Amino acid sequence: MASLRDTVKDYQDELRDGIAWVAFWKQGRSWNAEYFHLDMDDTLYPEDRSRLEEIKSIDPAAVILNGYYCGHLGEDMSLDELTAGVRYHYENSMNDIDGFIGAHDDRLPPEVIEEARAAAHEAGLPFSEKPYRDGEDFNPYVFDGSMSIEDFELMHRMIEKERSEQMAEPILSGYLSNLGKYTEGRPAGEWVTFPTTAEHLKEVFDRIGIDFKHYEEWHFTEFQSTIPGLTEHLSEYSHPDELNYLGKLLEMQFDDDREKFIAAIEYGDHADSLQDIINLAQNLDCYWIYPSVHNEEEYGRYLVDELEEPELPEEAKKYFMYEEYGRDASINDDGMFTEKGYIYNNRNTFTEWYDGRDVPEEYRVTPQPPQPERPDPSKVEMDAAAPGQRTAQTAEQPQEPRPVIPIVLTSEKPAEKLKEITDRLEQGIAELFDSERYREYLKVMSKFHNYSFRNTVLIAMQKPDASLVAGFSAWKNNFERNVMKGQKGIKIIAPSPYKNQTGNAENRPAHAEARYRQGREARHRGKGSHHTRLQGGIRL
Repeated sequence: MASLRDTVKDYQDELRDGIAWVAFWKQGRSWNAEYFHLDMDDTLYPEDRSRLEEIKSIDPAAVILNGYYCGHLGEDMSLDELTAGVRYHYENSMNDIDGFIGAHDDRLPPEVIEEARAAAHEAGLPFSEKPYRDGEDFNPYVFDGSMSIEDFELMHRMIEKERSEQMAEPILSGYLSNLGKYTEGRPAGEWVTFPTTAEHLKEVFDRIGIDFKHYEEWHFTEFQSTIPGLTEHLSEYSHPDELNYLGKLLEMQFDDDREKFIAAIEYGDHADSLQDIINLAQNLDCYWIYPSVHNEEEYGRYLVDELEEPELPEEAKKYFMYEEYGRDASINDDGMFTEKGYIYNNRNTFTEWYDGRDVPEEYRVTPQPPQPERPDPSKVEMDAAAPGQRTAQTAEQPQEPRPVIPIVLTSEKPAEKLKEITDRLEQGIAELFDSERYREYLKVMSKFHNYSFRNTVLIAMQKPDASLVAGFSAWKNNFERNVMKGQKGIKIIAPSPYKNQTGNAENRPAHAEARYRQGREARHRGKGSHHTRLQGGIRL
């Protein structure tokens, strides 16, 4: 059992200094004491207020005293004088706890809280007393009694509805257009939401007419996204597989990661291309973000008050220049203040998960053109078994040249002969335009419309059923058609650059460049003539 004198002896320094407030109360026959500090704005901390209410529940006559503000106490008093002063306050109910809490409580009065509750219910919103009572935000997932059961259930219904609306709104979508029809002035397109599936994208291709026969090229004319700034880094030639890859990564993000991703895009050190953004979504641990910090002063206060960098006494904080300190710190961090908070690169290793070429198999959704039918293996072996015999038969039976049919004129007068010759020529030209050879030429021309007339004719003569023209390196690097041991070779058609007298390869004129179906150049380097020719070398 502690006497009042012994208790005052333990807290005599606090009573004389007049800085802290010391509470005294009795529990049974034993005296107890505990000191408290006020906040910078002369208000109680929420945890101190709760502790004082607990002390009052133990001893309703408890008092809280300060040697500077309370009478019968002073810095020059002896221990006995201090003990007598504390006893006087306690016995006369001076400076009780209720009055002290009321004088230093920053919470709103009960009538104001009830008005706020009524206004919230009238607007159809849940109401919690915790921000008014403790000055702290409540945890929406923990029922702490600060709101009624009805308000708690209403809050969760609203949370579920908000999340459903966010999930219903597409993260990323693009307007996919048929490039061939677009250039013809007959646009055909459809919105595609990413991530998507291969089946859905195939249906879109069918609806907009991309059949890989008459039309095989596409582009994106517009993008939409719930992520600010994302569409600025996408182009009309962005590949659906890459967009699906990015869409799936964004779909798997939690709210905190999404906020950091938005800020990282604005930060911009890894946002130059779609490849960069895909890698950025998988390297968010390389960034630190402070959502509550939006300017230099807030950053300075966060460093000092939350991180204690540097550690300062409470009195020094009154004179500390937070804005200047936050400005210097942000310059050293090379950080940026964004709408989502302050962000900077923490210099962790940034891993290039995506190389810009090979999209992981699980994210590939783009339909592929139909593959040509492979020849019957038994027939191939039979043909390969007797190459000499086949060559001999070919040599013995050369192709007969087309017979020349002379024009026999029946007219006698020169004017009538000229008219007869003109009629015969017009008839021959009409037959040419109705022939299979001209139909084949038009078919080749539709596939290689960027080629010169000469190269198109050469392609039609050598390989009229060709669907793609590219150089050897393009076939190997872009289409993964590599030379495999023991497999049959095929031939491809490709323009070849020529070499000048110094041995340096020169580019062909623009009208003779070979472009594959996405519009990219693909040349086969090596010695060759000035015209399109057959190239051998890749294997299936």
